[in-house]
Amino acid sequence: MDCVTLDVHERVALVTLNRPDKRNALNAEMRTRLEDVVHRIASSSGIRSAVVTGAGEAFAAGADIAPMASYSPQDAEEASRHGSHVFSAIENSPIPFIAAVNGWALGGGCELALACDIRLCSETAAFGQPEIRLGLIPGYGASVRLPRLIGMGRALELILTGQTVDARKAEQIGLVTAVFPPERLMAEALDLAGRLARGPAALALAKRAVREAADLPSREGYELTSLLYAEAYRTRDSREGIQAYLEKRRPDFQGE
Repeated sequence: MDCVTLDVHERVALVTLNRPDKRNALNAEMRTRLEDVVHRIASSSGIRSAVVTGAGEAFAAGADIAPMASYSPQDAEEASRHGSHVFSAIENSPIPFIAAVNGWALGGGCELALACDIRLCSETAAFGQPEIRLGLIPGYGASVRLPRLIGMGRALELILTGQTVDARKAEQIGLVTAVFPPERLMAEALDLAGRLARGPAALALAKRAVREAADLPSREGYELTSLLYAEAYRTRDSREGIQAYLEKRRPDFQGE
């Protein structure tokens, strides 16, 4: 059984973490497979957006603890670097990624959701960074991404206490943008992904502008924005979008 599956329909990639018997706990095999899938998505001209979800009742209930019991400090560093590399590939991909969090998203699972661009969840979802309860810290990027998303104070509270928050609390603090009944989550996520897939080539530029500017001083961020704004004008879609507006019709974007 493939531990991470990839299905593509109408330019939307559906990535499913597929170890339901282990609550999709992330191990080295899953990280490697996810890395391959993310690379395939980014390099495919037929994919314009992606949804990540979990099989069964969990999104990903953290890292697989059993192999960690025999880690040396070097093993731990290598696993952390690999996980960070894979999740950064999602964050830096020109393709917009949507996390459809259908259940537990703890530890590495929460960090995977944080690496996505948009997070939607079901009413049964729960989020947390419980590593501190094992005498550890988050290893795949939560210490960087979580404060940027929900603020330093709330991020420190979650990381230092290891507490779990439910779906409504996650929405309240800005960890997710919308909460849906379980039976509606995937339809909503795929609908959003479909709308993004029909969007212009400027989507990739917009994602890059936001992601890269976050690491820059304001003045350099504005300069980057101007350069990418000019790049948008080099696309065929920009001409189509402007002309469609003037002609009072819906634009037919081709992602070019």
